[in-house]
Amino acid sequence: MRRWPALAGAVLALATSGCGDLPAGTDGRLTDDWAPLPAARPFRPADHTCHDAVHETTNPDTYAPIPCSGRHVAETFFVGDLTGPAAAAGAGSAEARPRAYAECSRQASRFTGADWHTGWLALQTVLPGPDGWAGGARWFRCDLGEIDPDEGHVMPRQGSLRRAMITRSGLVMRCFNPAVTRSDVGAMHPASCTAAHTAEFAGLWQAPGGDYDALNTARIEKGCDTVIAKFAAVPDDKDLPSRTGWLGFPPGETMWQLGDRSVQCFLWLNGEKMTGSYRDAGPAKLRLHYTGR
Repeated sequence: MRRWPALAGAVLALATSGCGDLPAGTDGRLTDDWAPLPAARPFRPADHTCHDAVHETTNPDTYAPIPCSGRHVAETFFVGDLTGPAAAAGAGSAEARPRAYAECSRQASRFTGADWHTGWLALQTVLPGPDGWAGGARWFRCDLGEIDPDEGHVMPRQGSLRRAMITRSGLVMRCFNPAVTRSDVGAMHPASCTAAHTAEFAGLWQAPGGDYDALNTARIEKGCDTVIAKFAAVPDDKDLPSRTGWLGFPPGETMWQLGDRSVQCFLWLNGEKMTGSYRDAGPAKLRLHYTGR
């Protein structure tokens, strides 16, 4: 045990004995001239990047952005921060993701140039993973993807969706030839409004809040009838079912729980072909010729 002080003294003597031989401009102290290391920065995803997969959460290990000019399925167009009760709650809480989704929805319409619900688009919110959330991360990421109307799922694409609702006519819901079997719609085949088609996008119905199970066919029909009547400039009365049919696409239950209430409504002539837009068609064009629904 006594050898340690002696060894320390020997080292000290060795260090001090060489001070007179230090190169010019040095003082022999190794620590006082080093700049302090920068503080560690928490992980935060970047906006205006793209990805080859759709995620609900991400972390530094899974984060792999790619250029939007290449093939991708999701585009990050906005990154924000949760505050207040949403930030205090858990990452998967009833407060965090709905708050993020509401802001992402608002930013998506601003980014694309029109209400994103009126185009073939899918919106995804991405939150920090459990470790990131536990470490204090409270950012949320907003991603957009393009839906294939024939298949109904997000498809690979190239290029940014910035102002795409203005510059890309094919992305905006207009006229279609839907594949309808009884009450089921298998696909929405886009068609030119100047050519023969059987359905036309009429607008959005904002369903009232409440339980998702209450959003039944009767409620969607009533809501879409009002939208179609306004679109086609015909009375929203008991005779409307004798003028036109309807198709309605409500949000999925997951989107409903996030606060999305937008129902996409289409004027549909029960398979009858029509040419040209039926916007402001009026009673003369949408005459009474069905027996009702």
